[in-house]
Amino acid sequence: MIKKLSHACIGTLFLASSLLAAGKLHKGEVLELQDSGAYIYIKVKKQDEEIWAAIPKTDVKVGDKVTLKESTWMTNFKSKTLEKTFDKVLFGEIEGQKKAIHGVDNVHGIHGQAMKKKPNPKFDDITISKEKAIKTDIATIQKDIKKFKNKNVTLEGEVVQVSNKVMGNTWIKIQNNDNAIIFRSTNEDEKVKNGDKIKVTGTINTDVDYGYGFKYKVIGVNAKVEKI
Repeated sequence: MIKKLSHACIGTLFLASSLLAAGKLHKGEVLELQDSGAYIYIKVKKQDEEIWAAIPKTDVKVGDKVTLKESTWMTNFKSKTLEKTFDKVLFGEIEGQKKAIHGVDNVHGIHGQAMKKKPNPKFDDITISKEKAIKTDIATIQKDIKKFKNKNVTLEGEVVQVSNKVMGNTWIKIQNNDNAIIFRSTNEDEKVKNGDKIKVTGTINTDVDYGYGFKYKVIGVNAKVEKI
């Protein structure tokens, strides 16, 4: 188990080894915005549709033309701060603005949220299940996180970001349609790359705090990875 993290490792974790994001761009006009603190939610009118997006707090106003760089989509996402549930919301950032340490170009993406306190990172509070894995998909997990908490799952998807040898682990973001999730493998040298199609089996943990701003609503741990 890793009890403490050196400053060098922290830097590596924040930089995420020069990763490439999925990075799809969405252009449109801001119709509405709602401030939730660290993030703001903006309603954007694209050419043929209107979408909601959550971005790090920045100087944007109604009427602005923006280009959003996509990290991931979430369905039935509830903002506790706004007390509002979005049928579908894009998490990302405005193209060209200064990137946050957990922005789109970081393997941890929007899943890592900034926190005021910085507890010591540790992995000894995770739950590992011995039950048979449930075959499912990312969207199903995200729609009913409580159902999958501490359960083993097996799912397939495409690797969109990967970082080896970070905190002695490999961190893999996989995507299926418009949904994405991060799995953490204890093998720090997983032989996968962006674009690989993989099957991953692991235990779903929720409300995990590794410290230093990396807090996850949902993450897969103890992952076993297989190319398909």
